[in-house]
Parts: sequence; C-alpha cells; structure tokens
Amino acid sequence: MSVAPGLRGAFDGRRELSLGVPATADIGDVVEALLRLYPRTQKLLAGDGGDAGGPYLHMALDEASARELSPGGGGMDAGCRLYVFALSRPPKGGRTGGEG
Repeated sequence: MSVAPGLRGAFDGRRELSLGVPATADIGDVVEALLRLYPRTQKLLAGDGGDAGGPYLHMALDEASARELSPGGGGMDAGCRLYVFALSRPPKGGRTGGEG
C-alpha cells in the first residue's frame, strides 16, 4: 500500500505499508486491518464526523484489484497495490463551488 505524503502522520510516517492480510481477504478485511494497525486513521474516515474542509481517507486501486477485493472476488493477489490518499471534506450543509 502506498501512502500519500499528507496522510503519513496517521501511518507512523510510513510511505509504504504491508498489511499482512490473508490471500482470501476482501476490501472489508483490508480496511479492518488498516484501522487496527493504524488507529489514527479512524478520524479520517468519511462520514458525518470530522472537520468541515478537513481531509478524509480515500483508497484507490486498479479495476482487476477491485474485482479481486470485492466480496466473493477471490482475494488479494500478491501483486495487488492500494493507494491511500486524502480528499477534503466539503463544508457541512454548504455548496462546494460555483454560483447557483
């Protein structure tokens, strides 16, 4: 797993991670392992909590990896790579841009 620079503080300063999940893991297993190993990431989960305009955790992967990590997809290949980065939360109840 590759970690974007802005999130490395939540991952003990690491730029690369290996979660050590079983080959049969799906995306839920990956997220659970991530939260267990790096508890500071919990505050970065998207949802109603968090600061407006603050960052939230986002994971990206290629189509083949997404298919394998989906429930019933067979699990993560050794060559599968996830990318973790941050997006900004929109203001609560506000618009994200433009005139209306």
